[in-house]
Amino acid sequence: MSTETLIRNRSITRNAALILLATFAGLIWAGDYSFDERVVTLRYLLFALSGLIAFITPYLLFPDPGVTLVQLANLTKGRLIKYIVSRYITWQWPLLLLIASIILGDTQAPFSEFSNKLLYAFYGVFLFVGLNLISLSRYLRSGSDSQFWQESEKGLRIRKQVADYMKYPLDPGSIPSMINTIAVSVTGMMAVVAGAFLGEMYGSTVELLTAAAVLILGLISFVKLRVQTALHYYATNAFYNEFFNSGSGDESTVERRKADQLWWVPFELRAGVWQFLQQIDRKIPAGRAVLAGHFLIWFVAYQRPGEEFITVLWIIFSVVHHLFILLTMQKSMAPNWLLRWIDSPFNWFLIRFWMQLRWLVPLFVSMNAQLFVFGYPKLPDQLTVMVFYLLSGALLSAAGVFRMKRSVQ
Repeated sequence: MSTETLIRNRSITRNAALILLATFAGLIWAGDYSFDERVVTLRYLLFALSGLIAFITPYLLFPDPGVTLVQLANLTKGRLIKYIVSRYITWQWPLLLLIASIILGDTQAPFSEFSNKLLYAFYGVFLFVGLNLISLSRYLRSGSDSQFWQESEKGLRIRKQVADYMKYPLDPGSIPSMINTIAVSVTGMMAVVAGAFLGEMYGSTVELLTAAAVLILGLISFVKLRVQTALHYYATNAFYNEFFNSGSGDESTVERRKADQLWWVPFELRAGVWQFLQQIDRKIPAGRAVLAGHFLIWFVAYQRPGEEFITVLWIIFSVVHHLFILLTMQKSMAPNWLLRWIDSPFNWFLIRFWMQLRWLVPLFVSMNAQLFVFGYPKLPDQLTVMVFYLLSGALLSAAGVFRMKRSVQ
């Protein structure tokens, strides 16, 4: 079997698995819900996805490992845009299936209020696609601004002021990314809230129009990007390549964590866990990402949804923690040949699994605090969340070992 055929077969298998997973997740989540419950669930999902899109976009796109080939090929503006979009939607299209499955996957009365279900399916697709276009456009244009903030006297002055007053080492180059994160998440969340309010007041068609407005805004932003696509792509890729490879740009932040500080890790695994945590810190502010997830779940709990919904949300959030394990599988972070040379596959399984145990205490504390304030999740539900967390962590850690054994690089 040729390499090309093997790659194509793997791609087909992966896409089929994602289709089944997204559809199955939607049916399990909302298969027996009434129409009104589906609409509320869709709103909550889009609210959460607004924060996810705002945060994760630069990590999906940059630094681009294929930038050298893109330069050699000297792609035209149209082909470059097609290349960027194709890389981006590889990780996004399963969520469109999840949206459709939640609103259309009615196992009790499939054709009941079908026209309204279809309307809200378009609502979810419009809002999701529009917000992704806004996020994609803003982050692609952020390279030049980031370089200005990082290299200019104004950026250095802000770095010093923040360090003096807040005792926190801030990289000025990250300011545009912070602004983009806030702008995109607020746009999406406010669109969901405003759409829900107007929908209750004037009907579902008006709610659809709010999503259409976000889509139009995204299309306008994306069309403006086409004028200087290559300039923005190379500048932003160069910035994020430097930013991710050097951490926050300040040696003090790179060396904050010491191996001896990992007292909760067995001594034999400490060096491996330290290596992964150090690399993750250079790519993603893990603590802030997890804290944002906790804030989101508390916000949803404040809306007083059902106990089952909150439990499912905690389970999803607990599993999402293990995206950090996927990061450790990247060749740029941990080449498989190096891992095999340093330690045994079983130890790397334990290292990845133990690395994730650091989030158990925050999960337990946050769920119990929510139980005290809102009356849920109950202890059995908390235990269910913990079981899902541990099992999914073990499965992904095992997947990393399986991938390491199969890899020839």
